[in-house]
Amino acid sequence: MSAALLIFLSRGGFAGWMQLADGAVVARGERLEGLPVVSGRTLPITVVVPGDEVSLHWAEFPEGLSEPQAQAAGRIMAADLAAQPVADLHVAVGPEGGNGVRCIALVSALQVAGWIARLADQGIDPDRIVPEPLLLLPPEEGLIRFDKEGLALYRGPADAFSVEAELAALMAPAVDVQTIDAERFEADLPAALDALPVNLRQGPFAKRRAWKIDWKRVRRMAVLGVVILFLGVAIQFALILRYTFAADAAEQERAALAEQVTPGGGPDQLDARLRALGGGARLTPLAGILFDAIRNTPNVQLSALGFDENGLRATILADAPGSIAAVQQQIASRGFAAEAGAIRPQGNRSVAELTMRPR
Repeated sequence: MSAALLIFLSRGGFAGWMQLADGAVVARGERLEGLPVVSGRTLPITVVVPGDEVSLHWAEFPEGLSEPQAQAAGRIMAADLAAQPVADLHVAVGPEGGNGVRCIALVSALQVAGWIARLADQGIDPDRIVPEPLLLLPPEEGLIRFDKEGLALYRGPADAFSVEAELAALMAPAVDVQTIDAERFEADLPAALDALPVNLRQGPFAKRRAWKIDWKRVRRMAVLGVVILFLGVAIQFALILRYTFAADAAEQERAALAEQVTPGGGPDQLDARLRALGGGARLTPLAGILFDAIRNTPNVQLSALGFDENGLRATILADAPGSIAAVQQQIASRGFAAEAGAIRPQGNRSVAELTMRPR
């Protein structure tokens, strides 16, 4: 990682900070003195916590696990690794390494909550929280040691821990230990940050993304809405024109047919001749008489309507067969015949098909 901002936490507060750029340390400070403004920065912020507060382990996981599956498996393994109940722990699981090996970090959930609250008080929302021993670049074999402020940090291919310097002097590791100085430590920092095996900011402590309005997307949606509205209006306008032209064409065809049957006459003369000959009737008069009959008869309603050369067909629903007969009588009083088909029950109502035609 060529550019990063590291903030070091101590047990009681802030130990200091360090800024990396172009793979080198370019600025540093004690506690938070001189800390660059972090609000709205795109520079990754890594918070480093004391190594003796976090227990690090490496374990083999089944390959191909999703992140939730890996976290669930890590919590199961933590029951055998931790001395305290798993319910009180924050269990962080790192990405899959070689041969399915992952790093598991165990730390008190209250401790992590306290760190995040302390950082929030200073307006700091870090991208990563890592224990300090992970800042050492792991060797291919053996251990690397770096002494820092009374603590000895150790890192191996599958080990990372820290102990007090006095206790470190009493340790007799079974592997070779190479001690590095501050210059080597800072030179290895970029590579170590690029290969961090675990990040404590996950699960319930994962960094939350601030919700922002995507104005570019809003503009695209607004344009799309206007286009849809325009197309809807255009379609309706086209349908109106289509129906208008179709009605005009039908009227012209009707007038032409009337001219063929009654030369010099028109549609009205054709209708009069049809009535005189006992021919079919127009829809409008038939429908008007039917609607009047239904409206004047209680508990009767129209269900379906159809019209062809045989007359007007209507399906009506009534509370009783007598109501259907009343509708027929009203139609007959207006000079039209209303033939009813077989009356059939439908639920608690009666249904009949009426056919209206001139007498």
